[in-house]
Amino acid sequence: MASTLLNLAEFQRRWQAMAAVAEKSDYDGLLFFSTECEPASVRYLSDYWPSFETAGVLIVPGHEPALIVGPESLNYATSRSRISKIIQIMDFRESSQPEYPGTTLPTWDDVLREYGVRRLGIAGYSLVPYIIMKNIAAALGSFDAIGNADALVRPVFIKKSEAELACLRKAAQVSECGYKAVLEVVKPGMTEAELCGIATAAMLANGAETTGYPIWCCSGPNSAHAISRPTLRKIGEGEIVHFSIGAKVEGYSGSVGRPVVLGHCPDSIRRFLQVGLDAANLTVELLQAGSVAGSVAQKVHDYIRAQGYGHAILYGPAHGCGQMECEYPFMETSSKYVLEDGMVFMQDMFLTENQMGFRWEDAVIVRPGGGELLSSYGREITII
Repeated sequence: MASTLLNLAEFQRRWQAMAAVAEKSDYDGLLFFSTECEPASVRYLSDYWPSFETAGVLIVPGHEPALIVGPESLNYATSRSRISKIIQIMDFRESSQPEYPGTTLPTWDDVLREYGVRRLGIAGYSLVPYIIMKNIAAALGSFDAIGNADALVRPVFIKKSEAELACLRKAAQVSECGYKAVLEVVKPGMTEAELCGIATAAMLANGAETTGYPIWCCSGPNSAHAISRPTLRKIGEGEIVHFSIGAKVEGYSGSVGRPVVLGHCPDSIRRFLQVGLDAANLTVELLQAGSVAGSVAQKVHDYIRAQGYGHAILYGPAHGCGQMECEYPFMETSSKYVLEDGMVFMQDMFLTENQMGFRWEDAVIVRPGGGELLSSYGREITII
């Protein structure tokens, strides 16, 4: 895929940053593991996104990085990887576990010996299947030679470059195109899945490579789902129709979360939606560099409780975003970290009560005087 916002220098910066992390750690090298549905770390380092198979990037100080793929992905990986060295390994084959008779590929022992790795840190540690972890441990001689490196590498992922911010801004703009397309046609009797298809088509026509996540339209009782998938349910009047629509642009995921009501909107629902919107706007104002994340969450939750909706809080009010629409760190009342200029969050206000719910969601860049909101279209009570 031809990238227009991310150049080779950007990827070289990332390799150097991760190599520096490895040099300061107790590990000889770092393995970044990704799957088809959780592709972030491998794509961040290589621009490669596995399909069916899994993948990894091996970073060892003093060596060129290596993209590790399965038996079927060599041509695909070669066509798009920013990493020139590509290694195939049987462990990264698809989950149906084909045997590929007659195929001879390097083993973990071969790869780790070539790179001189005796202790390996793994990022994406919780995603690695046991059998792969077992095979890596056998090559290193012990499970004790493997460690969870997620906490070590997170600071690199969290600090967004100007190129990454450009991708996120464009993803937000394209996500808005999907929501606009829905508002132009939505009416009672249309199905949730039908409306998601309209939003997806509009985003793909306006620069998205795919959706940022499995987008959804949730109506009536389905609107109470914090995470969900669209169904063939037909939307009706006087109920909340909740849209979460996001585009992926050059690996970076946007999101626009909006509630809509068709026809008459009862006063109780209107007030519920307004409290959520006010809490969402308060979150954006509080996303200031230097603030403690837990303090921001507490102030937002206190506001919601003061309005009488404390029972409707599930989580939030924000979470990190980047290549994944939802990535580390979550912002919770227990969060101890300090917000830094340039960090990016999804302001994500989800409230639910009486078998209905909604989400106000947009990407926000942390700034000294308050958050820089990346989407504003339709950020209002919408009754059609």
